Amino acid sequence: MTTSELQNQVCREWTEKLLTMTKEMRRRDLSLHLGSGQTRNDPSGPMELADVEEIKHAFGTTGFAGRVYYQAVDYFIRSKVEPFQAVLNTWMRGAKAKVNARNVPFTEVITWCQDAGDNQARSELAKEVRSLCAFLAPFSYGSWKALLNVLEHDLGYPEYIAFCEEKRDVSLTESGSYAQDFLSETRETYRGLVEPWLNTVTGLSMKDASRFDAIYLLGLRYLDHLFPQEISIDGIMSFFHKWGMDLVGNPALHIHSEGIPGRQSYCIPVDIPGEVHVIVGPLQGWLDMESLFHELGHALSFIYTDPALPPEEKDFFQSGALSEAFAFLLQRMCMSREFLQEILRLSSENAQTVSRAHALKLFILTRRYTAKLVIEMENFRLGQLKKGQFLYSEVMERETGFYYDPETYLFDLMPDFYSLDYFHAFMGAACFWEYLNDAIGKDWILNPETGSILRRWWHDGNRLDLTAFLQETLDQPLESGPFIKVNQYDIES
Repeated sequence: MTTSELQNQVCREWTEKLLTMTKEMRRRDLSLHLGSGQTRNDPSGPMELADVEEIKHAFGTTGFAGRVYYQAVDYFIRSKVEPFQAVLNTWMRGAKAKVNARNVPFTEVITWCQDAGDNQARSELAKEVRSLCAFLAPFSYGSWKALLNVLEHDLGYPEYIAFCEEKRDVSLTESGSYAQDFLSETRETYRGLVEPWLNTVTGLSMKDASRFDAIYLLGLRYLDHLFPQEISIDGIMSFFHKWGMDLVGNPALHIHSEGIPGRQSYCIPVDIPGEVHVIVGPLQGWLDMESLFHELGHALSFIYTDPALPPEEKDFFQSGALSEAFAFLLQRMCMSREFLQEILRLSSENAQTVSRAHALKLFILTRRYTAKLVIEMENFRLGQLKKGQFLYSEVMERETGFYYDPETYLFDLMPDFYSLDYFHAFMGAACFWEYLNDAIGKDWILNPETGSILRRWWHDGNRLDLTAFLQETLDQPLESGPFIKVNQYDIES
């Protein structure tokens, strides 16, 4: 066997092993999210540092081959950080806030807030959560410190930003500047729209409102009296027949409707494209429906992926922005006036009320994740992970209008700068929306041609990241103009 043939064999073996490990890891995540509590070690065995070095030598760190290396790095980091995360999870599961003589588990604070129409109760919860976060912060910091230590001492990456830039093949500095521009461009309009909405729903002004009031506002539970109670998940699935998609009969798609309404939803692609799971709560209101469509946006982009693509183009991807953009596209669609009137048969007035509220919600969420990106960039640039809470509180209040307790900082921090994926995805989804409007017409939601276009987009899997996908497929850059235009239309119509 020649040296070249031997090298190719090594690459094939490692790619197959990493694909197996990835599927096992995702299946374990599925079991945990479904509450089975399985925490056994993966049968493929641990990823050792020597293995990571061998993979780096065989594949390099750039291009599609580099994705194999970073998949191994992710697996290695996870194995080292999980013990610290397990300690944090144990303490969080036992932590409870007490509000009006009722215990609210720390892990259910967001769900509780979505239903809590009592301003005073949310204020009491904020005090309780502040104390709990202060107590739990050392455990959260320990998990982050373990990750940074692995990067620096095992993998040779002393700078977290530099590692993420190399892994994601993106300039975080440029992305941070782009985020700052978006915040500046939309700041004045944002305050003028959100404060009246907040006051109408809660009676509060923004100077008196916290992030917990924002959670209630974004939960939309106060509009659930307009939600058609006869809607079922199977009924929702039948909508996709209009796009030539049989989701009810698709063996690759598994939907688990479990737990309480408003629970954290997930899409877990165990085996792309053959086995994809969506986990959501019962379908009882607008929040539940938009969560379902969001996760379906992920799921459909996976199950319609070309199975012939190699793992590094469908299974190994370091940016979730493309899939998130499809998720936000379907989420916005199901809450649009067109969908609400034509599919759910709401009156024009009720459809406008719900659609406008959702457009404002997306505006708040977009600025929230954009602000988080700016904060995370600055805190990691300055090396102040442990002391970044004051910048976090200051910037989040300035850019969202809601007060954020400094103590909650570490519990709002996402690894790998995933806030960038959300920011880009909000912009990308609007680019998709505008393209479909122009290519098919404003009735694209009801047009069978939409299904053909989306399946063509999804067929390429994760070969491209969002920015490259937009440029290659739609011949347009990733920019904020379409988002501002689409959101303004939904709000003002």
